[in-house]
Amino acid sequence: MEIAAVTPWWVNVLLGIVVVNLLVWPLTSRWVESHLELFLLGVGAAAVTISGGWSTEFLYETLNYPVNVAFIVLVVSVIFNNYSRYIFRVLFAFFRKLEPRYSFALLIFFLGMTSSLVSVTVSALVLAEVLKVVNLERTATVRITVFACYAIGLGAILTPLAEPLGLIINNALAGAPHHADFFFLLRHFFWWITPAVVLLSLAAGYCARNAGTTLQMHIREDKETYASMLRRTLHIYMFVAALNLISTGLRPLAQSTITHLGGKILFLANAVSVIIDNTTLAAIEIVPSISDKDLIYMVIGLAAFGSMLVQGNLPNIVAAEKLGIKSREWASIAVPTGLVLMAGYFLSLSILL
Repeated sequence: MEIAAVTPWWVNVLLGIVVVNLLVWPLTSRWVESHLELFLLGVGAAAVTISGGWSTEFLYETLNYPVNVAFIVLVVSVIFNNYSRYIFRVLFAFFRKLEPRYSFALLIFFLGMTSSLVSVTVSALVLAEVLKVVNLERTATVRITVFACYAIGLGAILTPLAEPLGLIINNALAGAPHHADFFFLLRHFFWWITPAVVLLSLAAGYCARNAGTTLQMHIREDKETYASMLRRTLHIYMFVAALNLISTGLRPLAQSTITHLGGKILFLANAVSVIIDNTTLAAIEIVPSISDKDLIYMVIGLAAFGSMLVQGNLPNIVAAEKLGIKSREWASIAVPTGLVLMAGYFLSLSILL
């Protein structure tokens, strides 16, 4: 979509109102919380209308954009549903060998560090399927899910293989002066990402500490109906389509407000990734002339903020939909976690860069 170099002030004002609605209504209205995908579709359509982004090509892109994600969700759901007895027998053997806190910590560390290789969608689905058959109290389940989705989102930037954010960064910096290759992201971010994934994994394990010997695991006998799987797949399709609408509609506002920032200010400004897809922000912000320091601030900011709201990141959407976690439930854990991550990263980057 082509966007004018200078966005009219009234467009930015209206898009600012859209942003306020995106932040407020999912946390204050029970109807919106229960029908979040419909709300996001409506708000996204309004944002695209305000920014003048409608076209036949864009409509086709919006309808096509969620297909791969929805297909993965459906296929993995069918596999887990039909072969759960064999899959979970292996998982349960692992869980029974270790205390719950260690097994959860190792599982989430593994999902986080491999999410850029297998895709965040698959990682989130594996997490949700495991949590569905492990009888933990609701609060522990929500906390483990949030911590895991943060870990998955952070790990997703380590390679350009399975996630668009890494691919966008590599493609933008393939030429001089960075000459980004396959291991470019791993070299620049491994030591920044790994400690956070470890801490999030330990936090998830801590949440499972009280399970002790009462942790119950059962192999599902009551298979999910295909209608139920299709319904959930449709919900996720709508979520992802809405993210594309919101990201495209709010792009003029992002270009007007954050694209000329750098370093620490850019890190903080990327808090908007809770409502704008981080691949859109990366495509706007990354230019070949960006310094290594600004690149690290920018990418860490995108990854650290993305899971604060359900709609902020794809693994959040997949896991929350699968486990029935509502917006307020999610935010009550994810916002404090995101603020702690933000503060920790901000101090670390300020001292070490």
